[in-house]
Amino acid sequence: MTWLLSVFAVSAGTGVVPVFSSELYLVGVMVAHPELPWWLAGSVAAVGQLLGKSVHYLAARGVVALPRWVGRARWGRWSGWSGRFQRWCRRRPLWSAGVVLVSAVVGVPPFAMVVVAGGVARLSPAVIVPSGVVGRVSRYCLVAALPGMAQSWWW
Repeated sequence: MTWLLSVFAVSAGTGVVPVFSSELYLVGVMVAHPELPWWLAGSVAAVGQLLGKSVHYLAARGVVALPRWVGRARWGRWSGWSGRFQRWCRRRPLWSAGVVLVSAVVGVPPFAMVVVAGGVARLSPAVIVPSGVVGRVSRYCLVAALPGMAQSWWW
């Protein structure tokens, strides 16, 4: 149980401040503790990661106040682009959800950037949350299952 809590904490922490790979930590935990169910460890890591990324989404929407030292970038010439991007995403919610899903699974484009862009575009949580959950749970469950799959292939 404590290892699952550590997976959650590391995933949530790296979701906010990506100092190292939560996937690498998850693989290390699964190698050290193969008795943990891969689907449970992967789901716990995904939930932690999504909670961490929600801070980025809410900050980009202006819901979460950023610390003074972070400051807000002045949009300047980007303000027109931001408005066009918002309108474009609102007209194409399925496309937006698809981009979030692909990014959440594959990481291209980087999920952190997609979450921030979704906040800037004011994507509805009804668009971004289901895609993010399905994508991140799929990704982290696959990562958690890899050590067990590799062991069965090589031994």
